[in-house]
Amino acid sequence: MTVPLMRTARRVMMVFGIGRQTADTNETPATPTVQVVLSGQELRSDVPVMQEYGLASRPVPGSDLVVAFMGGDRTRGVVIATGDQRGRPKDLQPGDVCLFHPSTGSRIWLKADGSIAIVPANGKTAATGDLTVSGTITSNEVVAQGVKLTDHAHSNGNDGADTGPPV
Repeated sequence: MTVPLMRTARRVMMVFGIGRQTADTNETPATPTVQVVLSGQELRSDVPVMQEYGLASRPVPGSDLVVAFMGGDRTRGVVIATGDQRGRPKDLQPGDVCLFHPSTGSRIWLKADGSIAIVPANGKTAATGDLTVSGTITSNEVVAQGVKLTDHAHSNGNDGADTGPPV
């Protein structure tokens, strides 16, 4: 192999690296940056983290990173993918898609059968604004402005007596 071709081959081999994040994400710059250790203990600091439009996350130390190096130049890297094996869901079925929080286990799960499961780790889901539902809502209890449906009685029941709770 000729020297110029060997140089080109080496640069191509150096285009990508897989590493592990070693410090907290720096959110100060417009594009967050991380410190990453690559194979051979190659340490790179202030590596920008590119994320998909409309999605944002803050990787934590120990996260797996895929780094692309422009032209194979190991001083000009950018993180193009992040992951965390420690908290990845293990119960996904073929065709499932899941947005999950690695440390809490909360998830929005788009299942292959077309259903959607929203599973908050703390048992609480908050929605701001009006809610329109075209199907049936099934619940153990309904509370509206402090009034519980299961024990709400009216004073205008049979012959003026209180009504009982819903049946």
